[in-house]
Amino acid sequence: MRRNPIFAIAVLGLSLAAVSPAHAQVPYNEGNVNRIVLIQITPGHFDAFMADLKQNIVPVWEGEKTAGLIIDYHIFLNTTHAGHDDWDIGYSLVYKNMAALDGLADKVYGIRMKQYGDRAAEQKIVDKRVENAHLVSSMLLRVITMR
Repeated sequence: MRRNPIFAIAVLGLSLAAVSPAHAQVPYNEGNVNRIVLIQITPGHFDAFMADLKQNIVPVWEGEKTAGLIIDYHIFLNTTHAGHDDWDIGYSLVYKNMAALDGLADKVYGIRMKQYGDRAAEQKIVDKRVENAHLVSSMLLRVITMR
């Protein structure tokens, strides 16, 4: 009768000894998440696009940054056009991780309304924005560091 508890302890000990530290299945660590957006500006609308960016979009990003919704943002110009359909300007929004994207629209809504006033005013600005530029590409990228 004493053998059952001893046997159980022995089996438990062997099973714990058999568990070795698991090796990573991927050779990298996951880092920040970047939303990259590439935009082509309508010819002759560069100044209007940049004014909208400065007056309306950057303040929303600053609000998101202050609220801790994004880590940072970057704006960049394409200096090596590959053709007439290529993008002109791009931006990156840097998030801490994928979880930061959960419920993001609801979290940003108050910041947007603070900037625009109400949905109707925001829609008028967005309609004008569509005249100034169009989306070429949007992607979600994950930063990785090699292990």
